[in-house]
Amino acid sequence: MHKDIDISQSPLAQTGRRRFLGVLGGFVASCMCSLQSAKAALFYSTKPVPGIPQAWVNEKGKDVLRYANYIKGLRLKNVTPYMVLKPHFKTRGRTKNSLPPRYMWSRIAPTLRVIDAMSSSMRAPVSEMLSIYRSPSYNRAVRGRSRSQHMENRAVDVRFKGVSPYTVSRVARAIRSRGHFAGGVGRYSSFTHVDTRGNNADW
Repeated sequence: MHKDIDISQSPLAQTGRRRFLGVLGGFVASCMCSLQSAKAALFYSTKPVPGIPQAWVNEKGKDVLRYANYIKGLRLKNVTPYMVLKPHFKTRGRTKNSLPPRYMWSRIAPTLRVIDAMSSSMRAPVSEMLSIYRSPSYNRAVRGRSRSQHMENRAVDVRFKGVSPYTVSRVARAIRSRGHFAGGVGRYSSFTHVDTRGNNADW
């Protein structure tokens, strides 16, 4: 007599099970992201927002208005929807940037609130937001870091009118030291990077 073999414990079966669970996990994650995006699409208004060009809407669709209305709803004193959306229409070579996926929209709110507080603290208007969200392809085109917080929609590269990057970075770190956020502050020659990644980093 021979014993029956339990194929459920064989390496082949275990490998198949792991692949199945991996595919299932990816499918569930995809569905969750789609559901979050669908909720965002239903919730945010498509009403015109002052300062948002119709050409932007024509280029990228009504999500431009939805995202602009989301930013407007944050009620920031020194940051406008136009400032936030403008970097998403940049091009490097043949690579165009894009709006962040809808499920990432809320991630930028804490960083924008930090920028808003910095503007009030320094009594200096925001001159320009150079970079916020970067699509993976656009991030590669501008030679951004492979794990850039810009791809997570948590980072802003910013300039303030009449204030040097040295002073801006010092103010950002001072606000961070008071517990208002946890994230990165990077000083460059012509702008300052601020993100709310959840842990502190400086460069």
